[in-house]
Amino acid sequence: MLHIIAFLVALGFCSIYAFSAGAGPERVAIVAQLGALLMSFSAGFVRISGGFSSLPAGLAVADLALGAALVVLALWANRFWPIALAGLQVATILAHIAKSIFPPLPAAGYAILVTVWAWPMLAVTAVGIMNHRRRVLLHGAERDWKDSWR
Repeated sequence: MLHIIAFLVALGFCSIYAFSAGAGPERVAIVAQLGALLMSFSAGFVRISGGFSSLPAGLAVADLALGAALVVLALWANRFWPIALAGLQVATILAHIAKSIFPPLPAAGYAILVTVWAWPMLAVTAVGIMNHRRRVLLHGAERDWKDSWR
């Protein structure tokens, strides 16, 4: 339970950072991650019955929704870091696919594969915000979105 509290604190700090120093793509990324967290909690992530011995459908739906949002962000944003963010989320989705294809996948391994990517995703988001802030300070305003998507 302590790891969940630590993650929530880190997510809170990253959210504050995104809204104070980030622009459109940074804010969209953190809102998408917050939305997925709310969906995961509403799906009973903290109290998953069976302890990941079966595929938790609600959690898989939340991860698929976040994956779709991050892929769209990676396509539209005038940044490189959302591509890495979407890739990390795809790794989580692949864990769900593996569990659906091979149900005997050990519960502990599946739980780790589904949850471990959340921390690097926060780190990628924070570094993306930091780099955006640095570029704005050095070169002035930058475009948030690609011209081809306007």
